Amino acid sequence: MNSSVRWAACAVAMSCLPPVALYGQSADTTKPYTLPPTTVSVTRTSLPLTKVPQSIETIDRDQISRARPTWGLDEALGNLPGIYAANRYNFSQDQRISIRGFGSRSAFSVRGIKILVDGIPQTLPDGQSQLTNLELGEVDRIEVLRGSASSLFGNATGGVISIWTNPADVAQVREDARFVAGRFGERTDRSWTKWQSTTGLRVGAGSAQVTVSRLDYEGERDHSAADLRTLNARLQLPLGTGWSLAVVTDYGNNPRADNPGSLTLTELHTNRDTVPVANQNRDAGKNVSQLQVGTTLRHIMTNGGEAAFTLFGVSRDLKNPITTTYIDLQRFDYGARASVTYPTRIGSLAQRLTTGIDFQQQRDNRKNFNYLNTPGDSAKPDTTRSLDQLEHVTEFGPFVQSAVELSPHATLTAGLRYDWVKFTAEDHLISTTPPNPDDSGDRLMRQLSGSLGVAVNPSQTVTVYGNIGSSFETPTTTELANSATGAGGFNPDLQPQTAVNYEMGARGVPHGRLAYSVAVFQADVRNELIQYASVPPRSYYRNAGSTRHRGIELGANLAVVRGLDFAVSWTYADYRYRSYSFTTGGVTHTADGRAIPGVPKNWLNLLLRVG
Repeated sequence: MNSSVRWAACAVAMSCLPPVALYGQSADTTKPYTLPPTTVSVTRTSLPLTKVPQSIETIDRDQISRARPTWGLDEALGNLPGIYAANRYNFSQDQRISIRGFGSRSAFSVRGIKILVDGIPQTLPDGQSQLTNLELGEVDRIEVLRGSASSLFGNATGGVISIWTNPADVAQVREDARFVAGRFGERTDRSWTKWQSTTGLRVGAGSAQVTVSRLDYEGERDHSAADLRTLNARLQLPLGTGWSLAVVTDYGNNPRADNPGSLTLTELHTNRDTVPVANQNRDAGKNVSQLQVGTTLRHIMTNGGEAAFTLFGVSRDLKNPITTTYIDLQRFDYGARASVTYPTRIGSLAQRLTTGIDFQQQRDNRKNFNYLNTPGDSAKPDTTRSLDQLEHVTEFGPFVQSAVELSPHATLTAGLRYDWVKFTAEDHLISTTPPNPDDSGDRLMRQLSGSLGVAVNPSQTVTVYGNIGSSFETPTTTELANSATGAGGFNPDLQPQTAVNYEMGARGVPHGRLAYSVAVFQADVRNELIQYASVPPRSYYRNAGSTRHRGIELGANLAVVRGLDFAVSWTYADYRYRSYSFTTGGVTHTADGRAIPGVPKNWLNLLLRVG
């Protein structure tokens, strides 16, 4: 968080106050140090962590929300190795999260990383994720898979962030309330407040939970205020022996999220609170509302197998005035996920075989308007359109994964997935005077991704693993549609990036007070998607010839004494162009061997947690 933000004594957790006329409460049994969970689900099947040959970290509820404002994921992920979260606290552009360098190119939202909330994808078929309807304060745990995950999830080169909310198992009724507040530095005397209320109740043999929250953020700079409101509802019902149904409804409404824009060095030194004139005149920012619903039918088999089927849909209405144009976007996205895990045998070897399929379709009605440019109306859109097109993205991906126990101390895991992603644009802005040709078209991107890994347990407290896998990532619709010429349709030259990933690592819990992890990785990337030009607030993209992402990740958590934890993480990141040249103004520039911008080479996080 910005160092000028002072956490005031008024950062009060109202849940510490005794509730009135509530039932179903139980004594607080929270321990000062919680061991990593024995199983993880981010691998699309419940597996003991000791049998997983990949870098996986878990974060519990206390680490996510205790003594934190819960503005964004960077608060929860900032102390994990390999993850670089850059939150500019510009709520109109969201934060930028990268895993092992993938996702760092994003100018807004999250890219290159698959994100799920309670098993419902927050990532669109084109690869971008938005968390408008997420209330971080009600998250129970987060599982993070770093590295290649395309053999399980498809369009994602960086990894997976799987978020699970509070399961809300209550006897009758439970009410929790939370209030936090703070003030910025003495230069501005601005403040922020956030409140959250969660109600849990019994519904037959199941349970339901409703969470509402609001962040009122005045902003440290001029024109940086935000008003963020969320409503999350959960229903969990047992349907019979081994069967259960979960229903999720999430609504986010951000009627105000100002964009203060960037400053030159001279402007920064003169007045760091100032705002570019264009941002002020155009009232740059966004007004967005998003509704997502989903339901999951799950079956736990008597032989240890499991099956799940999920249906989901999301609608998004965005009004986004930027300095150059007024963007009006209406989005509808829907899809289905199905997977079955069945324990079987290959000869004398035990095997868990998982197979499934993902389907998702995205429909964007995108319109860009010019501004009136008349005195007093410079922030209002004109009826004249500069872009009007209907975009569809369809993703289809079957997959299979096998985990074979070679011995009681060694597990071999292999996976394979085929992805079919089709982009279609229907140009609705066609005219002869002025000349505006039909830029309709489509792009088809296909990829077969595989992975192979082994996890070995030399002792009950240590896991040593290694893996190799391929991954791919398509450009997003925004990256395909942003053309420096201003033409509609999709950029025919922009290709998906692919990578071959190698990793070796170890993790362990030598005793109950210390947990550690270490990983060494390399990703050889072809056609890396990079930003080659920027005319604020727009960015334009092309493919680099080849790049290499190489690094080391270390993490440890020590329970010093009861109620006092010390966590440390260090990441060494050497991300470089291997073969990339471009020509500007008749001059050819070669970037071979140069560092890829956007991620520091070294970063160290230290955290002392009390409570």
